Amino acid sequence: MYKNVVKEMLLNKQPVLGCMVNGPYPALVEILGLVGFHFIFIDAEHSTLSFRECEELVRAAETRHIVPFIRTPENNPKTILRYMDLGAMGIIIPEVNNKSEAEAAVRAVKYAPRGDRGLATTRCQDFGFNKSKSEYFKVSNYETMVIVLIESKEGVDHAEEILAVEGVDGCFIGTSDLSMSLGVLGQVDHPLVRSSFDKVLNLGIQMGKPVGVVVRDNETPKQLLDRGLSLVFTGINSLIRGAAQDFITNAGID
Repeated sequence: MYKNVVKEMLLNKQPVLGCMVNGPYPALVEILGLVGFHFIFIDAEHSTLSFRECEELVRAAETRHIVPFIRTPENNPKTILRYMDLGAMGIIIPEVNNKSEAEAAVRAVKYAPRGDRGLATTRCQDFGFNKSKSEYFKVSNYETMVIVLIESKEGVDHAEEILAVEGVDGCFIGTSDLSMSLGVLGQVDHPLVRSSFDKVLNLGIQMGKPVGVVVRDNETPKQLLDRGLSLVFTGINSLIRGAAQDFITNAGID
């Protein structure tokens, strides 16, 4: 367990930049750390990543001082436990729709007295070296983060109570799933989606809870940061696609 620089930056009102990784690419994680990204968003929901592959991505992140978050496939305490034990510094919880679901996520990530995460001497605890168990539990409860995904009409309707839950460090807004929930599938720029987005963002700003979103093709990170978002990320596929297209274009070959 080490200092979570993302948490420190957000507490100091500094925005952070991340990149989603959806495949077993440890070397790319190292490169992301070397070029200056603050966190990686390991996607274990919409990918085929195994627990072992997630562990290798976390290990790569640690070598290059980039904070590893893992999006779990479900808000399930036993599933969350396995990702935490392999060394995740935070968990991104999909489809959180109300206060009770947010509270359940916090309990799964945190040790007692804040939660009921199971105890074991695993990789996240340096296999029992360096810190006593009592010291480790205290440090872990502070350094680890819970970031919820608000991506449904129900989640937007209950956003204030979700963000008010102690232990919820912030949220991402999932505009694609939100568009489906609002009956405008895929129309992420639809007025219904935009108004829901603005509602969650404004609540986050008012409550001092960081809000984040993915950068889409027609946007820049600065545009989003200027709107008050704090957690801005892209995807490794988008980065590679953009760089590849630039390379082909700059070759000047018809």
